[in-house]
Amino acid sequence: MKVSHKWLQTFFKKPLPSSEEIAELLTFHIFEVEGIEKKANDDVLDVKVLPDRAAYCLSHEGIARELSALLLDNEFIPRNPPEIEASPDVKGIAVLIEAKDVCDAYSALSIIGISPRETPLWLRNNLEAVGQRSINFLVDLANFVMTDIGQPLHVFDAEKISGNISVRMANAGEKITTLDNKEVSLDSSVAVIGDDKTALAIAGIKGGKAAETTPHSTHVIVEAAHFDATAIRRTSMKLGIKTDASKRFENDSDRATPDVALRHFAALLQKEDPDALVGNIVSVGGEKIDAKKIIIDPKFISEKLGKEISADEILECLTRGSISARREGDMISVSPSSYRKDLNIEEDIVDEVGRLYGYKNIDAKLPRIEADQEMNHEISIRNKARNFLIQNGYSEIYTYALQSTGEAEIANPLASDKGFYRSNLSSAMDEKLKQNLYYADLLGLSKIKLFEFGRVYKGGREFLALSIGVAYKKAKKGERVNDEIKEIRDELFSALGSKVEILCTIDDSGGIISKAGKSIGTTNNIDGVMEVDFDTLTAGLSAENYANFDLQNIEAKYKPFSAYPFIVRDVAIWIPDGLDDNRVRDEFETIIDPAFGGTNLSITINFLDRFEKAGRISYAYRLAFQSFDKTLTDEEVNKIMEKIWDALKGKGFEVR
Repeated sequence: MKVSHKWLQTFFKKPLPSSEEIAELLTFHIFEVEGIEKKANDDVLDVKVLPDRAAYCLSHEGIARELSALLLDNEFIPRNPPEIEASPDVKGIAVLIEAKDVCDAYSALSIIGISPRETPLWLRNNLEAVGQRSINFLVDLANFVMTDIGQPLHVFDAEKISGNISVRMANAGEKITTLDNKEVSLDSSVAVIGDDKTALAIAGIKGGKAAETTPHSTHVIVEAAHFDATAIRRTSMKLGIKTDASKRFENDSDRATPDVALRHFAALLQKEDPDALVGNIVSVGGEKIDAKKIIIDPKFISEKLGKEISADEILECLTRGSISARREGDMISVSPSSYRKDLNIEEDIVDEVGRLYGYKNIDAKLPRIEADQEMNHEISIRNKARNFLIQNGYSEIYTYALQSTGEAEIANPLASDKGFYRSNLSSAMDEKLKQNLYYADLLGLSKIKLFEFGRVYKGGREFLALSIGVAYKKAKKGERVNDEIKEIRDELFSALGSKVEILCTIDDSGGIISKAGKSIGTTNNIDGVMEVDFDTLTAGLSAENYANFDLQNIEAKYKPFSAYPFIVRDVAIWIPDGLDDNRVRDEFETIIDPAFGGTNLSITINFLDRFEKAGRISYAYRLAFQSFDKTLTDEEVNKIMEKIWDALKGKGFEVR
């Protein structure tokens, strides 16, 4: 949400800290601030409001409330619009709620005698500061109230309304043209605001053209309501319409704010247009909801936070957060405000105390581990298999669970190529092998060896699968990826103690993995890739069957990587008698380190080939060059290679 520093200031008596200080306070206590946009005479903070607090923090007042709990010496001034002085010249409005499952409170306010006018500069500036465009005075005023206190409003031109206003479900085949001139087909699952003739708005989501206000509207009806969050979210997704209003309603806006918002709108309107006449607010529904009450032991809070916090400190934290709290004997009674939808159980109160007390004030402690806890054997055997593969030079990967094809289709896909739950791991494994081969030279590898554990949906069931893959940069004579996969397959199954049968193909390159007469996987169906139903493979194995696959003698190497592309160069040299590959590599390193150690450059040396002719031996190497500062050019690498060639010749090597 975009939050204006100047707008926030209107909720406080004293000057606020700088935007940077506010951003730090919010980030460390409640919300991440993703950026600050500097404007001519204002700063706009981009606050990442999370769903648990969106019910009241998608407004400047909500953010200001949170800020006031952190600024102990700056009094918070909530919006408290005056009661409406209704004019007897304004006729009443008849409102009916038929769709009570969707709308449980609806209020309307009639205003007449409005003088057409342009949006005042203060209002336009406030809206534009937070990314909203000015439309006309009445609509802008409604948008200001929504952004100010979080309650969406909608303004109808009363001259275009026929009869009474009702909240009802749409009729079959009914259509509405929305304010952005799009015709939307409705059905009986969609709630609308209508009059005696037609639908005027899609309830809680978007208004229609039928009763649209214009800069010349003089008689309007302003609505404010509380809608069921689930119903609004479902309708919004079904119709593909997202608005600022729907976002607030689908996060369960406060049911206590509709009448406050209408009073706020009326007060602001009459300040700009004193001759406008306002009627009484007509409210339907809105039955009183019993206030929540949570009884909590201060010791429970201290235990969960790992810090001894006194009952007085707890009460101070809670009351700072505008929460009613008092002692009841040794316990604390907490009564959250209606807008605090996030406070429902004891643990919620613990979280509230912790963030206001300040997590930085709570000492870090290692968790207490119970030694006699029962081991999860499914996780254990998976880790044993994982360690076995790592011990044999394989690296684990994680790929997307959503793909473009599969048996189980996603109702609301995130993207066009992620519409199905994956039915195998092999396709992604084949793709990742090819991608990683490109970096083999940079990594100093002659082959890529990968594995993945992941859940798939196939044959009407979901299960954990294991995929293993091998790819060669350049195979040596007699080497085949299919043979290597078969070898690691047999060794893994033997170590796990799982009894399986392998049904080989005609050329013996692949096979079907079978257990108890049932196919559970394939080997080399894609060259160098194996996949198996790991759940079925290990079903029935007891703890005694687990081989000890603890990692041993693994040399871990960690180094930062560069985001810039690399360039490769090949060099072949005749070597002096008595030198082997290791000695030649040592010579390379003595050349490269002194020559380039002072630069932010990485050079990887890879052995390619050995060639012998007329009693002379030649080694070929591939060098991969990469900078940590920039993209290298061919010219730069060529100059480096010239230095390397000169240094090699100086050590008695002959470059081929």
